[in-house]
Parts: sequence; structure tokens; C-alpha cells
Amino acid sequence: MKFDFTPDPKILIALTHTSIQPLDALCELIDNSIDSFYSAKIDGEKIDDPIIVIELPSRKNLSENSGVLRIQDNGPGMTSEVAEMAIKAGYSGNNPYDTLGLFGMGFNISTGKLGNRTTFYTSRSDMSVWVKTEINLEEINKKKDYSLDVEEIPKKELAIGNHGTIIEIRDWWPEGNQNRNCILKLIQYGMPKIREEIGRRYASILREGKIKISINGEKCVPFEHCVWDKKRFVVRKSGNVPACFEFDQVIGSNRRCGKCRAILPSEETSCPHCGSNSTRTVEERIKGWLGIQRFDSDTEYGIDLIRNGRAIKIAEKNAFFEYVDEFKRTIKDYPIDSQYGRIVGEIHLDFVPVDFMKQDFQRTSAEWARAMTFIRGNSSLQPTQPNADSNTSPLFKLYQAYRRVRNFGRGDMYMGYWEDGSAHRISRDKERELYEKFKQKLPGYYDDSEWWKLVESADQPPVEELPVCPQCGSQNLKEDETCSVCGNILHGKTCVFEACGKFIPKSSITCPHCGTDQTPKILEPWICEVCSTKNTANSSKCSKCGSAKGFKNPLSEENLLSNSEKIDSLSCSNLIVRYPDGENSQPLQVDVYAVRKPMQIPTSQHTTPIIVEKSIGKMSVFLDHRHPIFLQYNVSKEQMIASEIAMYLFNAHPLSGSKNGHSLSNLIWRVIDTRWKSSLVVNVDSVYKEASEFMEDLRLKMSDLLREHAATYFNELDNEQKKSLTNSLISSEIDLSTIGELKDSGAYLLYVPYSFLVSIFHDNPEKFFNGAIWKNSLAIGGEELLGEDNILSMREKVIRQYENCLHDVLQFLENKYSDSITLQRVKLSIEFLRKEMVT
Repeated sequence: MKFDFTPDPKILIALTHTSIQPLDALCELIDNSIDSFYSAKIDGEKIDDPIIVIELPSRKNLSENSGVLRIQDNGPGMTSEVAEMAIKAGYSGNNPYDTLGLFGMGFNISTGKLGNRTTFYTSRSDMSVWVKTEINLEEINKKKDYSLDVEEIPKKELAIGNHGTIIEIRDWWPEGNQNRNCILKLIQYGMPKIREEIGRRYASILREGKIKISINGEKCVPFEHCVWDKKRFVVRKSGNVPACFEFDQVIGSNRRCGKCRAILPSEETSCPHCGSNSTRTVEERIKGWLGIQRFDSDTEYGIDLIRNGRAIKIAEKNAFFEYVDEFKRTIKDYPIDSQYGRIVGEIHLDFVPVDFMKQDFQRTSAEWARAMTFIRGNSSLQPTQPNADSNTSPLFKLYQAYRRVRNFGRGDMYMGYWEDGSAHRISRDKERELYEKFKQKLPGYYDDSEWWKLVESADQPPVEELPVCPQCGSQNLKEDETCSVCGNILHGKTCVFEACGKFIPKSSITCPHCGTDQTPKILEPWICEVCSTKNTANSSKCSKCGSAKGFKNPLSEENLLSNSEKIDSLSCSNLIVRYPDGENSQPLQVDVYAVRKPMQIPTSQHTTPIIVEKSIGKMSVFLDHRHPIFLQYNVSKEQMIASEIAMYLFNAHPLSGSKNGHSLSNLIWRVIDTRWKSSLVVNVDSVYKEASEFMEDLRLKMSDLLREHAATYFNELDNEQKKSLTNSLISSEIDLSTIGELKDSGAYLLYVPYSFLVSIFHDNPEKFFNGAIWKNSLAIGGEELLGEDNILSMREKVIRQYENCLHDVLQFLENKYSDSITLQRVKLSIEFLRKEMVT
């Protein structure tokens, strides 16, 4: 007697309830077509112009239960025998190493997820017929019969080519069925989005141009990362660090069964698991690159992980930017200095196994562990964490060199512009504009030459161009009206006397040829551009504000926009504030710009800190961050902007009476609480984090600076400081027997208490100035003329100022004071110390 182990037909229905996203289901079917081309190549069979043509139904088709989802390829096709195995649930191909789809389980899950009825056509070039069969899940379940009718159709009756495979899915699941949302959600993405996603998942295959994929008549364009060229680099203490690391390395190999993938002992000639005599040596080859994106983003960064041409994970972050230590604690490595990241990459891991639906790699496998060791090493990426000193992985090197963006320009390889003697970051609007040009593959933007100009322009003020004479080619000063070499007129006008009509210098009051007066004869009244007052034709000054005729208002929106840069951190998109009566305001777009020069009020000698241009749903705020109200009166920019927003909201939503809380001051508070709460609130934890990060930065700089003489400072540790050092070494799992080596190398400075760092500064302050740690210089020389006591007094004043700030930070870290005055003082001390610190 034997048991009948044929599964119940309901199993096929159950398979379709497997959790899978619509695009993943579509990719399962694309994978099978790609595999057919790989198979033909391995067998030496030539396929001309390999292509996968996909047709998707419309929303109208779905509502009418019409239309078809069709995937057709011109691959080698299958015989009837191979086709019968391929569509069987649980089928597995004989080559799990070079392929993606392998039909079988993934085929049944994906087709059944998308629709109830799947029609399958296939034929080889040496066959005279197309083999056709249909899988109708409801019919199979109703009849309890797995046998499928097979039809052989002569090729002359089907005008669908000579070879290949076609899969057609129709008969959409009805409303209420668990799978209904799968096809509906896929179509709701829209064709452009689907093409974009397929272009991302199969980017490496499409870039080669050997296989094409088209969806509803349009080709899928391969995704490309917008990264800096590998010739770009930043300079660090370790040397030049390129913006892109490429690698193609075999990290190991093993003998495996060609059928079930089991690892075979060296002495075995057949597989002890399945009995197969087929063996294969599998190379563990890691190929790809890691690089720096030309812009940073809070979402668009991470590393694409690819297996046999298909991206299994897109923009993976956790595997590379988080580290789980031996105690199962997760350490976030990147980004930790801001919310934006820019490390990207594409890595091929063909040897690492994936789960059966190809949603992820098998992260518990030994192959995954070896790959991660090569790519990111066996430690946290942060240099002070255990074992980081021996991490030589490409990701670790890239992280150390490009972790932060503090110095716009070549220092940290970031685009900016030069103003007021320093570099500033370009706006994110400008970045988006550049990225759009990159996607259009415009010269200079597709490559990084135009982007790089913005990097270099942030390092130094632009050189003013000298106009070139078109007559003789000589350079002249910008203000020259005539060429200093040949006398050619560079800036001129035509004589007002028509009979003369000569071209004369622009500033000429009379024509040098005919003597005609060139003063314009204004016969019409004119409007003052400053105060809009209408003046008589003969008036040379405005009767109201006294502005000269023709004077352009420097505070017009057009003029301010041309002389300012957008500030993303102060701007806000679609700001919505709740009024005291419970209603929400209409969305408000607020664009804030920093002007490059003071905003002089034309009718007075005063400057204004802020100018606002308002329209319906939009507000442009021009701000002079050098104005005394910000520098001397300690008024925050956020408070000033909030006041203007509140006035706009107050006028847009008038309420009678003040008992309901509808006042200007209340609205100012609501705007600040809605938009700037997180950045303006000063609390113990935020200040403690800022103070700790500063002292850690100082510790690293001091350890580098004092490395050669660090051993002499060791003897100055008092008993309490030695006790603190001992505890720090133990908690960092450092063998105390190595303290002698740590002393000689100076590495012990990385573990001493902060109080010891401050005491070293107190005893040897001159070591830390003149570009060592702080740019500020101590007064040196000039004693004969200025007096030695005056020089020493000035030096002492500078030193005490820095030491007092260091003590403020140290006392706070040791006592964690919580009063608001102390917190503000500590923040100001940190700001002062960081301002002149060498980066």
C-alpha cells in the first residue's frame, strides 16, 4: 500500500496568498525571461536582439474584467517536456547559480497573485508548433484535477515569432478577493513609475544593452547613480581618499552540489544529500563599487545589492550603516552628524543565497557574513569603537573621509558659493535643478564637470572677469568705456542727433563728432520706484521721498532675489498652523533668503533686518544675518520670521475679540511651536549631546597634536584621573597590561577624562593656537615697540577666554546643570570654541 502524496488543489490557491508586492510579482516573471537568455548563452545558442515585451492592462480593463497582462520574450523557448516541469509548483531548475527565476514556485505564486487564469505558450526554433496550456486556478480547485490540457498550434497559425515564451494573465480576481489589490495596485503605480522601477531593479543588465525590456511600447531606461567621478578625492591625514572605490575580488570558493547546492567535503564524489554526481566550484566573487553621491539626502542614499543582474535590495542602509555588537546592541553609524547621507553603491553578490521569493538575501548564511566582512569590516564604522583601528574595508575608508559635510568646497567635496569671506552651502532647489540636468544627460551635468565648478567656487572668491576688446583682444578694466590699447568704444550709445548717428562713449555729455547735447529730454511725468509717487517731467528728485529720478529701488523683490541665496533650514513648505478657534490655516509656502549685502532703506540712513514680499499662499523673506538685531540684541532669526508669518495669518483669519486667544503674540508662539520647536528648545539632553561631541572632537585633535610628546604628559595624571582612565579602558575592553604601549604611543589620550584635557591646555596653552587646534594666533613679537607687558597681557586675555569656555563645558558635563541660563552659556561657549577650530 502507498499513500497518495499529491497535494490538495487548494494548495495552489493558498500559494497565491503568499505576501508579495505587485512589482516583485512582475519581476518574478521578468526573471524567467532573463534566465532563458542566460541559458541560451551557456548552451552556445545565439539569440538576435534579446528583448522582453510587457503589456499591462488599463484600469478600465480591470473594472470590466477584460484586457491581459502579457510577458513575451524571444528567448530559446522550451520543449513540451521542459515546459511541463517548469510550470509545476515546487519545480527547481538544475542551475541555481547563474539564474534568477527558475519558474516553479515563484512562477505559480506570481501569476496566481495577479490573476486567476494563466495561459502559457512556448516553442523552440527547431519545433513546428507552439505548445499552449492554461492554468485556471478556480477550475483546478473545483475539479480536484491537476492535469492540464496541452494544445499544439502550428506556427503558421500564430504570428508571434519563431521561438520564445509568452505568459498571459487574465480573469482578474473579483472585489473582496484577497488578491484583488495586487493587480490593482500595480496598475495604479502608472506606467512611468513601473518603467522607472524596472529600470532600477535591472539597471546593470539594461546598461549592458544586451537585453531590452519594454512596457506598453516604451523601453525601460536603466537607473544611474549620480556620483562623483573616481578621479575626485579629498585630502585626509591618511592621504588622498577617492570619491569612488571599485572592487572585483574573489574572497573564497567551495565545492557544491550542482543540483541542491549543498557544500561537499573534498573527498566526496557524489552529493550525500541528493545523490547527484554533478559538482561545481563556486567562486565567492564580490564585484561593484562604493562612492559618494554628488548631493546628500535624508532618503536617497544607501547601497544596491544585486544578484545575477537583479537588485534584490535597493538603497540598503541597515546592513551597512548599523552595527550589532556581541551583546546584541545596535549602534547607528551613519548618518549621525546630520539626517542626510550620501554614500551609495552597487554590489554584485551572486554567490549569496536569497529567500525563495527573492525579497532579501539569507542574512544568516556564511556567505553573507563573509561578504559583509569584506565590504564593511567586523566593527562599527566609528573610529573610537572596539576593533575599528583594524578595519580596512572600503566602506570604512569612505566613511572616515566623507562622514561629515562641514567645509563646503574641496575640503569635504560639497558644492557651495563664496560670500562674506566664507563658503556657504548651495540651496537644495539648486541641487534638484542640477540633478534633473544629470538625468537628461546634459554635457557637464551628466559628467561632473559643471558640478565640480560649484565645489571649487566655494573655496575662494570668484575672480572678476576683465572685459576683452572685440577689436584688438586686449583686456580692460570693467569700468573702462574705451579700450586702453586701440581706443575702441566698449560701452557706448548712439548720438541723439539722427543726422550724426555716431557711436560714442556712454558717459559722453556732448557728441565728440557733432557737439550735440546728449542729455535725455524727458517730457513725460515719471514714477518714483522707491515710493511710487508720480512726479512732474522737470523734477530731478521725488517730491515725496527725495530719491533721484531713475533711481532703482534696491529693496525690490527682483533685485533682492538676484543678490541672495536661499536658506533651506529657515524655509518651510506647506506650513499649516492651527488657529485658537480650532481651524487650520491654509498651507503657506515660506522661502527665506540670505542677502549678500545690508538692505539700506533708500529714504533713511538705516538698514532693515528683514524684507517680506507676500502673495496668496506664498511669502518670500529676505534676511540680513549680519544686522545688529541678530548679532548684538540676541534676537533669533526664527523669531523674526515667525512674527512676519503670524501677521500674515492674523490678517488672513480675522476673529473679533481677544478672549478667544486670537492675538498676534499667540500666533507667533503657535508658528514657532509648529515649525521651530525642535531646533529652538534648549534642554539638558540636547546640550549634553552637543557638549560631548565637542569634547570628543577636541580629544581626537589633541591626541593627534600631542602624539610625539604624549608620554611626558602621562605622569601628570592625578589619582582620580588615573582611576577614571582605568574604568574607561575596562569598559572599552582594552587589556590593562598594554598601558605601557598606550602611554608610549599616546593612544591613552583617547580614554582620559575630559578634565585632564583641560589641565593640559592650562599648562601648555601656546601649543593649541596658531593653526594647531584653533586658528587664532597668540601675540608674538613687537615687544620693543609695544611693550612686553602689553603683549603678555593680550596673550593672557586670549588664553583665559578660551580656558573659561572650556571650563564652562567641562563643569556642565560633570554636573549636568539644568537651569536655562547655564544651558545658554554652555551653548555659547561651544559655539565660540568651534568657530575658530581647525577642521
